[in-house]
This record gives sequence, C-alpha cells and structure tokens, in this order.
Amino acid sequence: MEKEKGKKVKVLSTSSLQINENDASHLVGSIVEKGISHSLNSNLSFPKPTVLPFPVARHRSHGPHWRPLNSKGDDDNEGDDSDNNVEDEEDKNFQEFARVATFAKPVQRRRKKGLDFRKWKEITQDDKKTSSSSDVDVKLQSYDDKEENESVPEWDQICSDLQRPGQAYLTSSTLSCSSSNNIRSEQKSVSVESEIDAENRARIRQMSSEEIAEAQAEIMEKMHPALLKVLQKRGQEKLKKHFSLKSEVGTVSESVNGHIQDPQDEKHLHTENGISHAVMTPPSKEKLDDEKFSRKTSTSTSSSSWNAWSNRVEAIRELRFSLAGDVVDSERVSVYDNVTERDYLRTEGDPGAAGYTIKEAVALTRSVIPGQRALALHLLSSVLDKALHYICKDRTGHVAKVENKFDKSVDWEAVWAFALGPEPELVLSLRMCLDDNHNSVVLACGKVVQCVLSCDANENYCDISDKIATCDMEICTAPIFRSRPDINFGFLQGGFWKYSAKPSNILPFSEDSMHNETEGKHTIQDDVVVAGQDFTVGLVRMGILPRLRYLLETDPTTALEECIISILIAIARHSPTCANAVLKCERLIKTIVNRFTADNFEIRSSMIKSVRLLKVLARLDRKTCLEFIKSGYFQAMTWNLYQNPSSMDHWLKLGKEKCKLVSALIVEQMRFWRVCIQYGYCVSYFSEMFPALCFWLNPPSFEKLVENNVLYESTSISRQAYLVLESLAGRLPNLFSKQCEPTGDSEVWSWSYVGPMVDLAIKWVATRSDPEVSKFFEALKERRHDFTFQDLSATHLLWVYAAVTHMLFRVLERVTWGDTISPLENKGHVPWLPEFVPKIGLELVKYWLMGFSASFGTKFGRDSEGESFMKELVYLRQKDDIEMSLASTCCLNGMVKIINTIDNLIQSAKIGTCSLPRKDLSLSEEGKVLEDGIVNRCLVELRYILDVFMLSVSSEWHRIQSTESFGRGGPVPGAGIGWGAPGGGFWSETVLLAQTDARFLLYLMEIFENASKDVPLTEETTFTTQQVNAGLGVCLTAGPRDKVVVEKTLDLFRMLSSYFRSRWLSEKVKSKAVDGSSSMDIKTPPKVGACLETIYEDSDTSSMTSPCYNSLMIEWAHQKLPLPVHFYLSPISTILPRKQTDSIKVDDVLQDPSNLLEVAKCGLFFVLGVEAMSNFQGTNIPSPIQHVSLTWKLHSLSVNFLVGMEILEQDRSRDTFEALQDLYGELLDKARVNQSKEVISDDKKHLEFLRFQSEIHESYSTFIEELVEQFSAISYGDVIFGRQVSLYLHRCVETSNRLTAWNALSNGRVLELLPPLEKCISGAEGYLEPTEDDEGILEAYTKSWVSDALDRAEIRGSVAYTLVVHHLSSFIFGDCPKDKLLLRNRLARSLLRDYAGKQKHEGMFLNLIHHKKPPTCVMGEQLNGVLSEKSWLESRLEILVEGCEGNSSLLTVVEKLKAVVEKS
Repeated sequence: MEKEKGKKVKVLSTSSLQINENDASHLVGSIVEKGISHSLNSNLSFPKPTVLPFPVARHRSHGPHWRPLNSKGDDDNEGDDSDNNVEDEEDKNFQEFARVATFAKPVQRRRKKGLDFRKWKEITQDDKKTSSSSDVDVKLQSYDDKEENESVPEWDQICSDLQRPGQAYLTSSTLSCSSSNNIRSEQKSVSVESEIDAENRARIRQMSSEEIAEAQAEIMEKMHPALLKVLQKRGQEKLKKHFSLKSEVGTVSESVNGHIQDPQDEKHLHTENGISHAVMTPPSKEKLDDEKFSRKTSTSTSSSSWNAWSNRVEAIRELRFSLAGDVVDSERVSVYDNVTERDYLRTEGDPGAAGYTIKEAVALTRSVIPGQRALALHLLSSVLDKALHYICKDRTGHVAKVENKFDKSVDWEAVWAFALGPEPELVLSLRMCLDDNHNSVVLACGKVVQCVLSCDANENYCDISDKIATCDMEICTAPIFRSRPDINFGFLQGGFWKYSAKPSNILPFSEDSMHNETEGKHTIQDDVVVAGQDFTVGLVRMGILPRLRYLLETDPTTALEECIISILIAIARHSPTCANAVLKCERLIKTIVNRFTADNFEIRSSMIKSVRLLKVLARLDRKTCLEFIKSGYFQAMTWNLYQNPSSMDHWLKLGKEKCKLVSALIVEQMRFWRVCIQYGYCVSYFSEMFPALCFWLNPPSFEKLVENNVLYESTSISRQAYLVLESLAGRLPNLFSKQCEPTGDSEVWSWSYVGPMVDLAIKWVATRSDPEVSKFFEALKERRHDFTFQDLSATHLLWVYAAVTHMLFRVLERVTWGDTISPLENKGHVPWLPEFVPKIGLELVKYWLMGFSASFGTKFGRDSEGESFMKELVYLRQKDDIEMSLASTCCLNGMVKIINTIDNLIQSAKIGTCSLPRKDLSLSEEGKVLEDGIVNRCLVELRYILDVFMLSVSSEWHRIQSTESFGRGGPVPGAGIGWGAPGGGFWSETVLLAQTDARFLLYLMEIFENASKDVPLTEETTFTTQQVNAGLGVCLTAGPRDKVVVEKTLDLFRMLSSYFRSRWLSEKVKSKAVDGSSSMDIKTPPKVGACLETIYEDSDTSSMTSPCYNSLMIEWAHQKLPLPVHFYLSPISTILPRKQTDSIKVDDVLQDPSNLLEVAKCGLFFVLGVEAMSNFQGTNIPSPIQHVSLTWKLHSLSVNFLVGMEILEQDRSRDTFEALQDLYGELLDKARVNQSKEVISDDKKHLEFLRFQSEIHESYSTFIEELVEQFSAISYGDVIFGRQVSLYLHRCVETSNRLTAWNALSNGRVLELLPPLEKCISGAEGYLEPTEDDEGILEAYTKSWVSDALDRAEIRGSVAYTLVVHHLSSFIFGDCPKDKLLLRNRLARSLLRDYAGKQKHEGMFLNLIHHKKPPTCVMGEQLNGVLSEKSWLESRLEILVEGCEGNSSLLTVVEKLKAVVEKS
C-alpha cells in the first residue's frame, strides 16, 4: 500500500496541471505536455550536488522522466520503493563506464551472418565507369587488410552501410548518387524502414517482369485512387531528392542559401574525415555542371525554378535564430546540440545563445511552462518580423535598420516560406496557443498571427492606396495561382487565376456536424493540409473567429484588443468568403461596436482599427453596407465627425499624441463614410456634418502646424475631407439634366453645395504662393538626396493638392450635356457655363501654370520665365521618395484633367453661344491663356511630361511580372503582402506607382491623340510608334482593378480591340444551373445586337458618373490580369481545332471558327506591325516586344497550322506570314551570333536557346508530332509550311525537340517535302553549325539513311538531305573525341552495310565522302591548304577502314568504294 500511495496517477483532460510540492523541482527547465502528468514518484528526493552538471531541460518525447544520479549509494534511498532501488543500481552501473568514456564509440549494427562483402566486384561488373569501380575496390581492399589488425565493429559498420538498399543496387546511372548515400549511412544506423525497403528490393529482383506487373495491378485494384496518387507523388519526390544528393557532395562548405543539407549530415561531414570520404570520391565540378545543365534542359522552366525554390526553403531547416530574430553562429550548436539540454549553468547564463531552429521554437510553444511558451512565440514573432522587413525593404527607398553580417547572406524569403510551410505546423501551434489560459501567451500568439498575416504591411499599402482618388476598388489578399496553359490556346500563359485553397474549404467545422453522418471524416490533419495551401484559410477553418470573439468579450488589454482587431481586418481583406465568415460570426461585430461606444472620451488605437474593420466589411457589397446603416453601426462608429473644433489653437492644445489619435480616427471615419457614399448611401448626412467638415476644408495656418509638428495630422484630415467631396461630387446629377430625383435607394447630392465647396478648394490652390509653403518646396531643390521634415511636409501638401484637383475635376465632369464633355465626340454643346468653371481655370493658370516666383525659378537652376508648378511636379516625380512620386503623379493627373476639361467645356460653350465676346474686350494674361486654350499653351510642357512618363512606364512594367514567379502555393502560401515575393511583389508601393503612372500616361496619350493630327508625317510616325510601345507597357502594368485602363489602351490600337477584350478581360463567374448546381461561365461584354433599354429624349443617360457599385472589393481570382508579356501573340495563337470546338466553351468572339480565322489574319498584320515598331530606330522608348522570348514568337506561327492552311489561302495573309517568318529569321541569326560570343566555343549545348519544351510546355513533343502530322496530310510541299516545320531542325533548338521533329518527319516519309536549305527560316549556318554530336540524332540520321527515307529528299534537294550529309560527314570524318569513337565506328559500319546492299545509295555515299565543310570552318581551311585532294580522300577511306574493326566483308566494301572514288 505504501508503494501505491507513493505513486501518482496520470490525469487526463483536466483544465490545469496537478503538481505537488515534491514534483515541483523536476519541472525546472523541462518541457512537459500540457494537461498530462507523467507517472512520477511522490517521495523522490531533491537533486543533490554531484560532479555532474545541473539537471537539464528535456523534451517530452525523449523518454521517461530523467532522475538525478545518486552517487552515494543507498544511504539516502531508504524510503524509496523497489523501482527507485533498481534505478539506483542502474546508476551505479553507468558510473562504472566513466573510466572508459573517452574511448567510447557509437553503437554499431549487429553484423549479419552470411554477408560476403568480397562479391562487390560481381555487383559492379556491368558498370561502365570502370575507374570508379576500381577506385572502390582499392579502398575496400585497404579496409579488408585493416580488418585483421583493427576491431571488427569498423568492418561491420562498412558492410552494414554498404548493404543498404540505396547502395547495394548500384548501376552506371546511380553510382554517383550512391556516393552521397554512403556518406549519410556511416553516421547513423539503418532504420527499420531501410531494412524493409532492402527486403522489398531483394524480393523485386527475384520476380520476373510478368510477376511485377501482376503485383502492381493487384495493388492498384485494392488501393483508393487518391491514396495511390499520393504515394506515387511521394515516391517521385524521394527519387528527386535521391538524385539531387550528388550535387551536394562537393559543396558542403558553401553558403546555406544555395543548397539543401541535413543538419546531421553537415555536422558529420565537418567532424569526420574517415570512412565517408574513403568509400566514394565526390564528382568533379565539370561533371556536376554538365549534370545540372542536362537536368535543366530536360524539364520545364517552371519545374526547374520550383526545384530551385524548394532547395532554398529546405536549407532554412538548420538555421538557428536568436530571441531578437537574428541568425546566430552555428559553431555553438555542436556544444548544445539538444535544445532541451540548456539551462543557466550549462550555457553560462544565456540558454538562448546557441539559438533555436524554427521547428524547435514551434515545439517549445507546447511546453507546460507559460514562460517558455511565451518565449518561443516572441522568437517566432521576431524572426517573421525581420523576414518581412527584409522582403519588403526595397519598397521604402532606403533601409532604416543596419544589417549585420548574417542578415546580408540569409535568404529571408526562404525563411518566411519555411516558417509558414506545412512542416513546422506553425498554424496548428498558434491555434492551440490562442486557447491558452495565460494572457502573456495569448498576446504573444496574437503578435505572431498578426505578423504572419502581414497586417501592418497590408495596412500601409492600403493606406497609400486610399490616398489615390482613382483607386476606388480594394483587392483581396488571398493567395492565388494561374490555371495551366492549354494547347487549344497555343500554350499561352496568363489563364484565369484560382484560389490556392478552395473557398468551400474556408468555412470552419461546425459543431452541429458532430452528430450527423460527417462525424469522423473531419480531422485536424485536414485543417493542416488546407493551412498549407492558405494560412488564413487554415486559421478560419480551425475556428479562430469564435475564439477572438470570446477574447473580446472578456475585456482584454489594450494591446490584445488592438492585435485582435488587426487579425480580423486581415481576415476580412483575404477574400469575400472570409469577410462573410467574419460577418456571420455570432455577436462579433456587435461586440466590436459596443466596445467602441463604451468610452466615448478616451480614444484608443483599437478604436481606429475597429472603424477600419467595418469599412473593409462594408466594401464587400451594398447589402452589408446598408445593414450597417440600418442597424446604427455607421452612426455609432462616426460620431466624431460631428465634433467641431472651435479653433486651431483649441485643437493644438490637445498635444501631439492626442492630435495624432484624433486625426487617425477622423480619417478612418471619413473613409467609412466615403464607402457609403460610393454605394449611394449617407449622402444626406453632409448637411449635418458640414460645420465640422468646413473646419478642415479651409487652409490652416501652416506656421502654427509646423511649429507644433502636427502638419501631417492636419493635412491628413483635409486630404480625406476633399476625397469625401470628390465622392459626393460623383453623386451630382447632370447640371443640365431635368431628372434630379434619386433612383432606388441611392441618394444624390445637391448643386447648391457645390459653389462654396469650389471656393474652398480654390483657396488651397492659392496656397502654393504662401511663403511658408514655398519653403517646403525650396528645400527640396537645395537638398536633393537627404530626407528632412520639409521633404515630408511637401509630400503631405501634395496629397492635399491631389485630392483638391480630383474633387474639382469631378465637379467639372458633371457640367456636361449628355454622356461626354468632348465636343469632338458628340458634336454637342452646353447652353451656358457656371461661374466656377472659368474661375477654376483662371486660378489654376495664375498659381500653378505660370511663373509666380522669379527667385524660385533661379534657385531651381532654370529660367525664371515660364516656370510652373507643373514642371516642379515632374521633377518631384523623379525623386527617389516613392510616396512623394506617387503624390506628384496624382497631382499632375488631376491638374491635366482639369485643364483639358475646362478647354472642352469652353469650346463647347462657344459653339452654343450666339453672342460672341467683343474683340476690344481687354483680358488679363490668365484670361488670354483661357481664351486660347490651356492645353495649347502648355503643349510643349505636356509633350515633355509625356516623354518622361513613357520612359517611366517602359521601365516599370517588369515589376508586375514578378507576381507570377511560381505556381500553386508558392513562394509563400497564405501571406497577403506579395505572398513572399521580393520587394512585396504586387503589394508594394513601387507597383502602385507604376500603375498610377500608367493611368496618367493613358490620359496624356488620349489628349495627344487629337493634337498629333496637325504635326508633320515624320513626327506623327515617331509618335505613333512611341504610343504603341508605351501602350503595350500600360497593358502589362494593369492589375485586377485596371480593366478600364486596358480597354482604353486597346482602343488606341484601333485593331482587334473586341478580340482582346474577350480573350483577356473576360471574367469567370458562377451561375446557377436549372437543377440548382453551380457552373462556371465566362462573363463577356454584351453583344452589339442585344436588346437595349428604351432611352427617352428628356432623360439623362449619365445622371450618375460614379456608378452605384454592387461591391468595392475585387478578387484576383476568376480573371486574367496582369497580362503576360506575350499577350499580343494571342490572335495568331488561339485558333481552336475544329474537331474540338464543340466540346470547349470559349468566349463569344471565339465561338465561330470563321471568326477565329479572321482574327488570325488580322493578327498576323497586327503582330508584324508591332514587331516592326519595336525595332524602329527613331524612338527611345523601349518596347516590351523586345523582352518576349524568340521561342514564343516562333511557336505562335506554328500554332496557325494545327487547324490547316486556311490562313495562307489569301495572298495578303500569305505575304504577311512570310514577312513575319523572315523578320523572326533575322532575329534568330542575331541571337545566335550574340549567344555564340557569350559561351565557350566547345560548349555547344548553351547555343540551344530555342527551348520550346522548357519555356512553353513540358509536352511540347506532342505538339511537334501533331504539327508534322498536319504537314504530311495537307501541305503538299507548301514552302511556307515547310519553312515553319524545318525550323525545328535548327541547331539552336534543344536536342529533344530536334529529335522529335526528325523522327516524326522520317516516320511519316515527308522529309522530301521540306524546302531547300536556302529557303529555310534563318541562314544556312544556323542549321549546319556547330556540327551535330548528339548520339540520338546521329543515329536517327543514319536510320533514315538506311531506311530509304532520304531517297526522294536527295532528288528534291530537301534541307533534310543536306543536314544528314553535312552532320554525318563532319562527325565521321572530322576530329572525333575518344569517347565518341565507338559511335563513329558503329555509324560507319551501318552506312557501309547499307551501301553494300543498295547500289542506288552509291551517289549518296559518294556525296558523303566528298562533302566538305563550309570555308568558314578552320578545319576546312587546313585541309584545303595543306592536304591534296587525293590524300584527303585517302584519309577519309582510312577512317572507314578503322570503322570496320577488322570485319572482312566490310573491308571488301571499302575496297570497292575506293575504286569507285578513284574513278570519280
């Protein structure tokens, strides 16, 4: 009974850990699973001082509880039970080993009986690499001799290691891989899995091929297809890892960023220099490079880049990080290898000095000690925060933090990816930590989740996006991937985007389903798998929303509340499904609103984020916004907008920090109000909020704001107030419309408010002449590189100016007649002009477009006359500060829109006004500018601005393409900010700046579209070329919310506009079928002949310029933007085969095959035009066409022939196609010459830059076979078709494609249909040089020769016969490497046997012997200059004699051939 009483019972499923006083000492530094108490003795003694170190921390998975060693025998253990006595006996036994501890060696495997290692020669007898085998034998012999003098365990270790399956089955193809396996096997013993694998392999070797096939069929029948697919994928991954080891043997000491190494392997290689280096020698560097290149050319570009990315991520496994997130020196890891063996004594007071791997930190989050859990979470937060900082650091223009020596070399993108990857299971640990009962752990966990979801980075991007008046839509942050290219669309990239995790997987596991038939089907592993695809989806699926609601209801701390709201904002921004999940979470929104209104007098940062959360949710759709208004949430969350500061002094008395909080809160509340206005709601609230709003609409005293350092806070409110007015102006009815009543539930704004608002805006325009404001801009000219307070102040003012200009433009836009303001489009006019129209123009000309300060112009380094604010903005746009550049571009955009609109309104009014102004009327300088037209007076400056932004856009579209670096889940699943892409990817200020520049450039091109009609023809041609090149860059810059930008740009091309819209701007939407199921359809623009609604004469078709949006949130998924670089090739690459048009649903424009043919014919002309313009020398605007791979261009021409030769029926199309072939042929010759200069002369593989299989599709060989099939069926020797097919025999085409094309042509007996060499695409040298040395192709040439496939090709002079004669003659009779002698002799014997049996091939054989290389070849010059014709022929006949290898019959054939040659 005493023994049972002394024991402790294990308690499961308890809310707290039950530990008595006697057990408390055993928890020091240890890790124990939460809720589980191990079976420990209650009467254990405390640790006593011994010669051993202090008891160390232990992980729960390291076996039974460790007990301190009792070095004094049984004196202190009288009260212990028998188990303790047994343990003491074991302790004593272990003490006896202390004397021989220094001589201890690792435990070796038991030697298997019957293992005869001397049979190694027989195993490797068939290996072609005799040198490697002999080397192994020599080294094994040395160990065999050593066995007699040294201990047997070493010999056992070698034998057991080499007996492993990965090393016992050695062939010529896996010998290099086995060397790496030998290195790995000598460090640790063979596992049970390896033994099972060895038995399986031995059993398979004993089975026949029929038995193996029968066993495979039986397994496939019994297994579920999904499970079978998973196992096959796992096997392929293991095989890839197996082959990838050979490239790591010689590069162990390289940087961790470029290679994958197991931590144990690395330590073993650094510490041991024995057996592992003696068994196998690492391959040479040249061999590794060749193998690397062969792997690269045999796989697709996407797969090779993905493998490289996987290697980078795997390398992070062994990195160790400090508590501050820095990478620590790995030299200390060898001392403290086990993270659980760290305490203050062993680590000299710093347990974290050796650092923690990411997996160790995640494991530490499950410790029973709250301090350890919080410590691990803080470490993870620091690592992720530092990784995110370095990923996005080039978005800021300058690096604020000082990089240490480790940060410079650490691959932080890979760190971010590994941490969020499936292996550490971070999402599961974080979800568990949120349920912790310690507030410090919950707060630390919330910080990690906040960092993982990139909350702060997301909000910074969205905050800048909200400042831009032209960005009405917000983009969802969910990770996505492209659909795979389809052969029916020419393998063109740029398909529809798809979510990485299906929206149906987002919904969390409901409690009701616990009692229905789905019980048991949902597992935690399912959640982990989904989280591997999308981190945010995994959290929502695991039920994070109810947990966050509970934490809010328990009155959390301010820091925790702010963290929770930030997480909810990130989830709401993820996707519409996640936003709906937040809305449907019971009591969540109500709890947030209640906490916001609980204390109206103290503003907290969490209140600001609460308003932002409701604003993000309101963007979801009109219904949600209306529900917020009806439920009173909008009024409750915007009560601060009704408070009116009595004066600026009163507001400044609040202090810097209070002003900062008030400003941020008011800005968020105004943004919330603006969202409602864009839906057509809350417009009537303006009259109630106007008194408080008017305070911020008036220009302040800048001197006081600068003195109190609150200029940013004040200008932020003013900027947002004018953005609200801009949205209200969008709700204005047409000024001359008779219909001013609101429609439906939407509201309209009244024109009675416009006059005062315009006056206030004009006051801001006049502030540019304020001396205090001038100081800000003067400082920018004197300090061009350093950032000061004045620089930031100028940026804040520029944002206000941008908002003011866009508000004025929106007002002027509503002063229209009909749906346009351009008299050139509808020949209409306005009956009269409001007073504020010329007033705006005069003030703008006076303060912004004319030189208002002579001294300022002098300081700027330019002539004082004619200096304008417009030029200053262009200069500020070119500065390195991205935010200042954004503000300058927005301000320029608004200014140019205003002057163009005013000019159009004045011209329209002149047409409709009967009484013209008198000629003797005196006008001011500003009035004269207004009379002549502001655009005409500023045309020179506008052209300068156009050139600047053309160059800017042409250099910025590359950043958009970086968003498509990898496929599904990569590079980082679930992260919002760029998904781990360098610099933030699409979610960066640089990309936002590029898109803002593109919008402004498009508007400038529309202005100059009409102005270019009066310029000379030469200048017009140059401008048109620049316009096309810049327009292509604009299309490539557009994101998901820039669909209108792409449409307007396509209209400027004047060709194939409707096709490009249907092909690239269509959206995939879900539509419910009759049976209630959902299906995916393509949403396209309405047909021209569709029935339209009746429009009455007195009605206004544009009563609302800003439409009543159904949603202000746009998804990446279900659309195709951004466009791929080669999108312009789609008209000639999207011809569907007629046999498949019935089963494939495509866009409306592509439904009719006759439509497709017309599109292709127009597309040929279009592509030829843009290709010619891209090479036009008269423009300095680089064209995106030059960055499209020549592989894609040549491939697009081949796609046309998949459906036949109808495209060549018309002479015009035929000439265009041939011209395009000639153009691409010239580009191919130039590329080949440039490529040959860059590579080594004997490195022929690098000249194969036309990698169709690598760049276009991995199954491109099938495409070539179909093309050849069409060629053999319908071409009848057409020269243009033959030129296109013969292209795949060019030496710049990768070997696999050339071999596929030749075999298809030879098997189809159509080699004679190919054109002569002089008529092929590209020059003859490209087909002949360098000489062919690939064994497969040379054998294919020989096979075609002996099978009579070349007989008719010789008669017709086909390029096929020329290639065979040239390459076979050059290979057989030229300088042949030693490793190719056997191949040369084999080919010579085949040709001699063919000559002996076929007299008709005598002429072909003589041509082969007499063939000379082109004069450009050095060898040909030597032969012609040194050897005579006779000796030259004799040397070739001697080569044939050598090839006979003593065969008497073949030697007789050579003698006969010699006689024929001498006669000829």
